[in-house]
Amino acid sequence: MNAKVVDSIRSSVDGLRTAILTGNKQAEERWQKRFDELEFQVKRSAKGDVAPSRGAETKAFLDAVKLYTKGGIAAVQQKYGDMTVTRNTPSDKKSSNLVRFDITGAGALLMPEELSADINKQIVEISPVMQVAKVVSTDAPVFRQTQRNSSLTAAWLAEEATGTKTKDGYGYVDIPVHKLAARVAWTIEQEQDSAYNLESEINESIREQFDKTLGTAFINGNGVGKPTGMVGNVTNFDTSSLSLTTDLLIEMQAQIKTFYHQNASWMANRQTYAYLRSLVLSSTNGLQYTWEPSFQAGVPSRLLGSPVYEAPDLVGRTSGNFTAGQVPLLYGDFSYGYTVVRHSDFYIINDIYSEASQFVTNLYAMSRYGGAVVRDEAIVQMTITAP
Repeated sequence: MNAKVVDSIRSSVDGLRTAILTGNKQAEERWQKRFDELEFQVKRSAKGDVAPSRGAETKAFLDAVKLYTKGGIAAVQQKYGDMTVTRNTPSDKKSSNLVRFDITGAGALLMPEELSADINKQIVEISPVMQVAKVVSTDAPVFRQTQRNSSLTAAWLAEEATGTKTKDGYGYVDIPVHKLAARVAWTIEQEQDSAYNLESEINESIREQFDKTLGTAFINGNGVGKPTGMVGNVTNFDTSSLSLTTDLLIEMQAQIKTFYHQNASWMANRQTYAYLRSLVLSSTNGLQYTWEPSFQAGVPSRLLGSPVYEAPDLVGRTSGNFTAGQVPLLYGDFSYGYTVVRHSDFYIINDIYSEASQFVTNLYAMSRYGGAVVRDEAIVQMTITAP
C-alpha cells in the first residue's frame, strides 16, 4: 500500500478524533491506538512481512472511514446501505458485510475481521547450488562455453637457440537447456474466499517446485532430459572407511589445488552437517579448531576455513556411518566447477477448462534450465568405500 493511503488513514484518525471524541482523553487514546495498529499492519503488508489482506474488504473499510469523518453514519449508509449491527451478536459475524457498524456499542466503525491471514504449508528443502555455482542466461537451445583444455608451457632455451611454438589448447563445453514445468491448481472457492493473497501463493508454489527439482538435478542429475549433476562427474576421493572422521575431511580438502581453496565451500546433508558438528565438538578428537560456528543469521558456519551449506539431496547420516558407494560431501569452488544455464523465456498457460466440471483452475508454468560440470578439478566428492 502506498504512502498516500497511509496518509489518508492518519488524516482519518484526526477526523474521527474531532468528530466523535469530544474531550474524552481515554476514548481518544483508545481510538488513536486502534488506528495506529491498522497503519502498522498496512505498512507491514506493503513490505511483504504479512500476507496481504482481502482487497475489497479493506478498501471498503478505508473508504467508509473517509465518509464517516465527513458525514457520519448517514453518509456511510447512503453508499453501503443499512448494515447496522450490535457488538457480540451473530449478525456481527456476517461475512457479507464489507463494512460493519457498532452503533449501540462504541458508536463507531468496526475494523474488518480479516485484514490478513496466513497459509499453513509444508517447508521445501532447497539445494544451495544456485547460490554458489556460476549462473548464466541464454536464448539458445544450447549454451556453448569456451574452455581451455591445455595450458601454455614455457621452455628453457640455450643462447641463440630457436624456440619451439607453444600455445594453449581451447575447446567448448555444450550445455543443453531442458524443459522444466510445474502445475498449480486451485478451486473457485479458494479464489473467492481466500483471505491470503492467492496470486502470491501461486507464484511462491511455482518457485518452490522449480527450486526443489533443479536442486536435485544439479546434485544427482543424469543429463537425460535434465541437467547433469555433480556427483559422479567431479574429482573423486575414496575414504577406504565406512565412518566419517576429521582426518578424512582434511585429506579430502587437500585433493583440489590451492587456487580453488580461495572460494571453496562444503556441501552436506543437514544430518551429516549435524554429525560434523558433534564430531568437532567431541572431547576425544581435540580438533575444535576445525569448526567456526556462525552467530549471524544467513551466514554459514565454516569448516576448515570454508563455509558449509546444507544440501538435502546428498546422503545424510547423523551417526557418521555410511554405506559403500554413498556420497555424503562435496567440496570445492563451485563457481569455477559448475555452470547453471537459464533460458530467458518463461511461459504460463492458464487452463480453466480441463477440470471445469469441478470448478478447478490449472496453471502451468514452464521454463528451461541446464547444468553441467565444466571444470572437474575444481570440485571433489567424498565417496564412501570399504576398507
